[in-house]
Amino acid sequence: MNIGHVLRRIRKEKNASLEEIALSAGTDAANLSRVERDKQRLTPDMLEKVAKALDVPVSSLYLIAEQNTREQDNRQEPIDRSTAARLENCIGKFMLLSGNDQQLVIDFMDLLRQSSRQ
Repeated sequence: MNIGHVLRRIRKEKNASLEEIALSAGTDAANLSRVERDKQRLTPDMLEKVAKALDVPVSSLYLIAEQNTREQDNRQEPIDRSTAARLENCIGKFMLLSGNDQQLVIDFMDLLRQSSRQ
């Protein structure tokens, strides 16, 4: 599951409309809709604004997405505390990187995932 799907699920759980969250985050509903449908990526800055509008830490979004991905891969192993702590640490470091460096990290992780599937 990607972050967009997590955002949609949380938004719906909170009974908030696209328009409400988008307005609070400083974007428009069409952009947020594209993100939720995995048609557009959020910048780290906008992700933080959307997370704040949903009243959820960005790190929690990543943890939820990771947990759902594991379940979809039929691994269904819960994230233990040490893994969660490492993930939180990585996310914190990631958020300190420049936008270009963040994209490099994302591209590298995509390559790792592709190579592990082969």
